[in-house]
Amino acid sequence: MHETRSRKIKAGLAGLVVLGVGVAATSALWSDNVWFAGDVSTSSFNLQGSVTSASEGFEEGNEQGVALTIPVVEDLAPGDTVTRTVWVKNADSTHAADLVDTPDVQVTGDAAAFLTVTAAYDTSGGKNPDELASGDVVPVDVTYSFTDPDTSATGANAAAQGKSAKITVQVTGTEVAS
Repeated sequence: MHETRSRKIKAGLAGLVVLGVGVAATSALWSDNVWFAGDVSTSSFNLQGSVTSASEGFEEGNEQGVALTIPVVEDLAPGDTVTRTVWVKNADSTHAADLVDTPDVQVTGDAAAFLTVTAAYDTSGGKNPDELASGDVVPVDVTYSFTDPDTSATGANAAAQGKSAKITVQVTGTEVAS
């Protein structure tokens, strides 16, 4: 009886194996693939500056060490205010630029304590620094003011005579996605 039972189990297992192979063979369906491929290129973004005009003289000035030189302000006296204009161009061929709201100004040197220097976009020409279109130019007015107009012989300005300062203006922009 033990032998019959063992035979029945073996026969049953063999039947299941055959049935499994048959089911697998008959349940196989066709399979197929479709593939996609494409190319990607990154955009370019390029701000340039000019210290000469809104139409020419544009150069790279993308590091402080190679900054474009703003024309010198000489002989600034107590109470004087002088403005120099520089220009920023979106030299990118496809995307607009979003320029920082206020250009960053750094003043260093022994006359720094006596100066107030600001930089602001001149939007009177209709150019929007928040979305400067490709090829557009926006003026940046850099204004220098002698901040302590005490002109007495012993006033604070006496210490400012013959001093100098270095002015750095940084305009940063980000690409506006189209």
